[in-house]
This record gives sequence, C-alpha cells and structure tokens, in this order.
Amino acid sequence: MSILNQYSFLWLAFAVTIIAALIFLRKKPRLPDFIAVGVILLALLTAWLLLRPRQTLLSGEAAEVQARIGQGTPVLLEFQSPYCLGCTAIKPLVDNVEAQYAGRLIVLRVDVQSPAGRELAAVYGFQYTPTFIFFDAAGREVWREVGGLTLERLEQSLSP
Repeated sequence: MSILNQYSFLWLAFAVTIIAALIFLRKKPRLPDFIAVGVILLALLTAWLLLRPRQTLLSGEAAEVQARIGQGTPVLLEFQSPYCLGCTAIKPLVDNVEAQYAGRLIVLRVDVQSPAGRELAAVYGFQYTPTFIFFDAAGREVWREVGGLTLERLEQSLSP
C-alpha cells in the first residue's frame, strides 16, 4: 500500500499550511489576521471530522468481513483510509449506494490502517485506496475498481 495514497490528505494539508504560513508571514500580521486563519483552520478540521470515511466493522475483526461475504447477498467491499483524499471525495457516492441498494447489497468499509484492514490487505492483495471489490451472492469476486466506483457496472452486477 502506498503511504502517499493513504495519507494524501495529511500531506496536502501540511503543504498548504506551510505555503499559507510563508505568505502570511511576508506581511506584518495583525490580530484579525490570526483570528481569520484560526477560523479557517477550525472550519477545515470540522469538515474533515464530518466527511472522513469510517469503517463499518462492528467488532473490528477481519473474520467478520469474510463471514459476511457469500451469505446470499452481494457485497461491495471498500478498502479506504480516513486520510485519503480520494476516499473522502467518494464517500457521498458510497453512502448513496448503501442507501439506494439497502437490502439488496451489503456495503462494507474497511480502514486499511486498522488491524483488520492490514490483515485483509494481505488476503485481497490491493495497493491503493479506495479499492472496491464486488462479490456476488455466492461470495465469488466478480470485479474490482481502484480509485472510483462505476455505478453502471454496479447496477449491471446487481440486476438478475
């Protein structure tokens, strides 16, 4: 797994903070400038806390994920990281898929930085986040996509 991919949000935030600090310090900052920067940083932190992807494991164990695959309902397994920009960007789409196909599809989200995520990474052999693996009702891997999710492909896989 690529460290740049998993921590892309943190690397970008660090770079933007350094650049902003250099620009900010070029002029003589005043108290309102410090307050404005503080409000912006607080807003960014709040947005990240609300939008970051979270795993859906109940017990946090890899065995739970594998037990839910092949139980008669198709499964969409997402490997993600809360610090991955691509994972954060695609979260609303995955949330929509989960709501739209409730009862017909199980969506499992696994944080690759958790113990279960590291264990499952060795089992399913992927390198980048987000990675989506679709399993049919019998538990066979049908397809996988890296970096995005094609709704048309998902709909075709779910149609009888």
